[in-house]
Amino acid sequence: MQNTPVINRLDRVRILESFADASHPRTEALSCSLVNGCTPAHIGRLLQRMQHARPINPAHVPSDMVTMNSIVRLIDLDTLELRRVALLYDAECAHDIPTGVEPVEIHSELGSELLARRVGDTIAMRTRSRERRLRVDALEYQPEESGEFDR
Repeated sequence: MQNTPVINRLDRVRILESFADASHPRTEALSCSLVNGCTPAHIGRLLQRMQHARPINPAHVPSDMVTMNSIVRLIDLDTLELRRVALLYDAECAHDIPTGVEPVEIHSELGSELLARRVGDTIAMRTRSRERRLRVDALEYQPEESGEFDR
């Protein structure tokens, strides 16, 4: 029997609210696309995962699950390249992340694929030249694990 996926209740609400906020330049085109029924594929997958996941209280989030504002270490399974990324609502607010950590917005393809993934999960992403397989290698920081439940 497979467990029902979960999502941080606050992350879910804030992400859905961000789609409705067409005033931000980064989400304006995305919001217009959603209103006109032209949902980008990666956003469609994110919305579908969020719809099927059970919202849970931030205090009950598993310690190995990627949530908003997490710092994640990824490994490219083909090149063995390591990347450190922070999953953010807005990359312009990335002033608090450590040096060497790349800001990744939830509305981007990588960001939308990272949310609610667990350590050990593999993400397949198509680029122009090839399919990339990225594994969530570790969570270097997760707000909920640090007791930050309302960020």
